[in-house]
Amino acid sequence: TSSYALPDFPYDVKCILAEKKCPDHSMRIRIIEFLQADMTKYLEGSLYPNSQQYNIVVNALLQAYPFLDEDGNGFLLWKRALKDRFKYVRRPIEDDEQVLRNKCKFGHRRGQTRKSSFAENKPDDVQVQVEEEPVHLEGSAMDVHIKWLKEEYMKTQRNWKEVDNRMNVTIEIRRKMISNKAPLKDILRLFPFLRCPYQLFREFQLLTHMDIYKKTVEILEIYSENILSLYVVRNNPINIMLQENLKRHTEEDILKYMKTTAACLLLPDVFGDDSSLFAAVNEEVKVVTPVLEVKNPFNVNSCEFALYVGREELAQLDDCTMALAALVAAFHVFDIPCPKRIHRTLNFLESLVFEVRSP
Repeated sequence: TSSYALPDFPYDVKCILAEKKCPDHSMRIRIIEFLQADMTKYLEGSLYPNSQQYNIVVNALLQAYPFLDEDGNGFLLWKRALKDRFKYVRRPIEDDEQVLRNKCKFGHRRGQTRKSSFAENKPDDVQVQVEEEPVHLEGSAMDVHIKWLKEEYMKTQRNWKEVDNRMNVTIEIRRKMISNKAPLKDILRLFPFLRCPYQLFREFQLLTHMDIYKKTVEILEIYSENILSLYVVRNNPINIMLQENLKRHTEEDILKYMKTTAACLLLPDVFGDDSSLFAAVNEEVKVVTPVLEVKNPFNVNSCEFALYVGREELAQLDDCTMALAALVAAFHVFDIPCPKRIHRTLNFLESLVFEVRSP
């Protein structure tokens, strides 16, 4: 995939890109549709790119057209849009062998989880939900915004700019619910976009004025090699698993990905904290505080990262960097006290995110 070259875009897309204008919503969809079709052709018909292949294509796009990297969040936005497009294309397919095989192996299990959460918000239930919503929603205007957000979340193609605007408008009522310790399921029922990593990071930025994803990338870039070289992690099962997998690959980007993943998962052990409060690797989540569920961490084709809160899956994540950023963000966004047995690890991360000295 390192040899990937961007396709020759249609004339109207070329004109917009040549003018270095940020495309509107319809033009963004045109670009994504064209990239998805080209990726499928490049992958010899496969509709299941892995995370590394998404990264390479989006990086190629942003390197060729840097102005598409809107406020430093462009990578996440374009990658999410491209992944959504592939899901949209796969969804109605019933006769493709690879799609059917993967629906049984991955998609169908995940799809059932998502459908069950979607079922709580299907149109037939909207009226019932409105009656169940907390009485402190202030005015019909707020109801309109919340209803729009819930309906937009159900769509495959979402108007992210309008989502941002309405999340801005509703932040006060959302923060009030969180400070009043409203149940998380109620908060997510009214504001389901907090399940999207980009919106979780954006909420963190609205509260702290810090770009948590960008900071996490920097932290892992700086500290990964140091963490892996420490004596305290030498005989750790994660490190042993890493060393076994490093022998099977030579590609520089894959080796870097695996080392970064290992460094992330080893953080609690470096600080003498309880790793079970940080990540459940290839095992069931057992804690109620924010924690990562990680499966097959060193397999670039089948690795899975998810953020859990209250033993319920909150969000699926692309890689360990996004997962670590989401974990730190969740504690702040949902105002959840940090357990003592993981305090040193999170204190280290937060001191770097907020650029303050750690005790």
